[in-house]
Amino acid sequence: MSSVGMIINTRAARNRAIADDLLTVARRFPVVPHVIDGIDRLPHSLADMAERQVDTMILSGGDGTMQAAITETINHASFSKAPNFVALAGGTTNVIAADCGLRGGPPALALDKFLWRWKRGETRRVSRPLIGVQLSEDRLPIYGFFLGAGDFHSAVTFARQKVHSAGVTQSLGVALSIAGFLASRLTGRVPEAPALPVTLRKDDGEAVERELSLLMMTTLSRLSLGTYPFWGTGEGDLNVTTISHPQRRLWLAALPMMLGRASPWMARAGYDSWRAHELRLRMTAPFVFDGEFLFPDPARDMIISVSKRAAFLT
Repeated sequence: MSSVGMIINTRAARNRAIADDLLTVARRFPVVPHVIDGIDRLPHSLADMAERQVDTMILSGGDGTMQAAITETINHASFSKAPNFVALAGGTTNVIAADCGLRGGPPALALDKFLWRWKRGETRRVSRPLIGVQLSEDRLPIYGFFLGAGDFHSAVTFARQKVHSAGVTQSLGVALSIAGFLASRLTGRVPEAPALPVTLRKDDGEAVERELSLLMMTTLSRLSLGTYPFWGTGEGDLNVTTISHPQRRLWLAALPMMLGRASPWMARAGYDSWRAHELRLRMTAPFVFDGEFLFPDPARDMIISVSKRAAFLT
């Protein structure tokens, strides 16, 4: 018998306003709900759901909640079989839910529609590759979907200080963050960040030392508002884009880059994009992984690979 669990992270920005509505919907169906205040309680909730043999896991939270739940499920939780996930946009940023989450109105309405489809056996299953980030070889991977460093780290910091702090979230928040950051950079109000020295090795290739302005990678098939700054070819599920430091002709490259439609001149100007199975990186600066700030060990290689997948029901 299929069993459904639901985790609502009330620390996620949007969930504080919609948690009661979600619980009202869940009570009409055989759903095991867990309301948590922060991801520290995730291990307890997931252990309970593994014991109850939950095979469909509804996650209401932002990108960080999704990342933490999937990582805990893979690395520690004792599910006999990996559950199918259901992504509800409950956080400040919801890039994962925008790609493979529930649609169809406000979260409570989308959840209600989904549970009726689930009851009738009419859900659709989609699979996404996971980025596994090992901060060093002796540490377990963190699993997620979008990683950025350099100017991406600066843009996220800008968004939290100037946009999210004003209460603007979701796709509008993403749009304003991108537009505001680019406008500030192009007008000189936000100077280009210092060069990000990186030692990078693609798959089994030679290690290359580069100075970057921006590094981004994802395994998602689409991002918010039609943006998708990846255009490279090659094998592998890991889409990677870099911009060399210093940036050249950003005013001309910004729009085609965000739409994934690079012109030939951009490669000569240091705008690069490709696909890979694995990267080994060594860098000193912090990076952002699904909205969470992480800090690499500058003396050790960080391993970024794609070896596992997560299934989502819609």
